[in-house]
Amino acid sequence: MASDSQLSSARRPKWFHVLMGVSLIVMAVALAAGWQFLASEEARVAADFQTLRFVVYFFGLVLFLLLIGGLGLLVILLLREVRLNERQSNFVSAVTHELKTPVASLKLYLDTLELRDVSEARRQDFYKTMRQDIERLNATINNVLNAAMYTDRPVVDPEPLDFARLVRKSIELTRTRHQLPEGTITYEGPESLALRGDAAALETAALNLLDNAVKYSKEGSAIEVEVGKHGDGQAHLRVRDHGVGMSRAHIAFIFNRFYRIGTEVRRSRPGTGLGLFIVKSVVKGHHGTVSAESAGPDRGSVFTITLPGVMA
Repeated sequence: MASDSQLSSARRPKWFHVLMGVSLIVMAVALAAGWQFLASEEARVAADFQTLRFVVYFFGLVLFLLLIGGLGLLVILLLREVRLNERQSNFVSAVTHELKTPVASLKLYLDTLELRDVSEARRQDFYKTMRQDIERLNATINNVLNAAMYTDRPVVDPEPLDFARLVRKSIELTRTRHQLPEGTITYEGPESLALRGDAAALETAALNLLDNAVKYSKEGSAIEVEVGKHGDGQAHLRVRDHGVGMSRAHIAFIFNRFYRIGTEVRRSRPGTGLGLFIVKSVVKGHHGTVSAESAGPDRGSVFTITLPGVMA
């Protein structure tokens, strides 16, 4: 499993915070000394000190503004740390649930098969459920590993691949994994679209994007997938769902590590908060862009990936 440094957001080194704290203390001491000088009786009556007093006033104002700015920055950093710790706590809770639930289910079914004599039909149902639990475990572990694998990893040696075929394969894998009926996920686009990139990474991104659409869609609603290319040598993948949607306040954060929208949504839908972060990391490694749009809660979402490197 990935190390804590890989799973945690990039943090400033400790010396940065120490240096900022020491600098603010020095500014406060300098301001106190300057004010003490200006308040002294000798400085107030001595004409020779007028120029020096002006200099002290000027630098005192600069130090005061820097002190206020530094304190404001410390508050911002503190709020970021609080939010990160909250997201990490949610992530630990989600991963614990995602690992513990299928393990408990597998244990229950194995105990039942071992201790009781069940019919062949029920045995097959048990096997089917156990396979689903294993798939759930595998998906959780892969998400954690992929989050570490693709973070800040640019594609250094892109190879030719068929992006349209890769997306269609991802659709079939998603439909099979979630046991969706035929036609739930529709595809619109060319039969073939050649571009350069990392096939395994792009398939991981497409699978996570489709998994996100399935997870947050209403049961039985359609998911529309579109692949195309622009005249400037870029390809796009657009995934539209008709699910829970989101407000504008969430759109700015949904690609952050560990971020999940809404307490009620977190309770009702499994996940680790890493799927869209993996998508962003893979796309960034290909020097592309990813964006999200939504008309609001319960009005669905549209995710768009744009990738360079289309081959003629």
